[in-house]
Amino acid sequence: MAERRPGWARLIPDLIVLGLLGASVIASLCLWFLGDWDNYSFWLHLTLRIIWGCWIVACLATVLTKVTIFGWSFRKYLRWPGEGRPPGARIRPTRAPWIKSAAGSFSFTVAMVSVTGAFAIAEAVIFILKGVIGDWAFWLISMILGTVWWVAMITLVLVRVGLFAAERKKALTEQAAKAEANRQPQETSTETRP
Repeated sequence: MAERRPGWARLIPDLIVLGLLGASVIASLCLWFLGDWDNYSFWLHLTLRIIWGCWIVACLATVLTKVTIFGWSFRKYLRWPGEGRPPGARIRPTRAPWIKSAAGSFSFTVAMVSVTGAFAIAEAVIFILKGVIGDWAFWLISMILGTVWWVAMITLVLVRVGLFAAERKKALTEQAAKAEANRQPQETSTETRP
């Protein structure tokens, strides 16, 4: 199993995003105060949109990566293999009340983060091109992208719930069969006694 990273190592992506934010602010101020807005207004606005669009994508990529890591560590925190007491000392060991597979859980987390990331990148590109395509086209494309993202999220959640319900039903059926098999030998052993 991989070792836990030290606390400062988890801050490196945050520091990079903050550094990019500082660079974006400085670049924007330089453009606003030193740019020739009378002759190159369109291009300077486009440059500002590119700078801030790239920063938004970097920030969202960092946040979505942290969400994926948190989701995976949260799952490990709540579950352990086998029955009985958890191995090792944990802060709050408890067994998860639901039945689901690790691969299924992680796959849906990655799918949801990927769809959200793709939506964010597409929205950032459209934001950058707003000056080229116009306000009405920007609004229309943003609404279409938002609607597609929303429908994709709802679909993923419903499929996730359906698959977890099927896994739960299968596990409960297996548990009931084991309980029935364990109960039958006890009944036959009590019947043979005089």
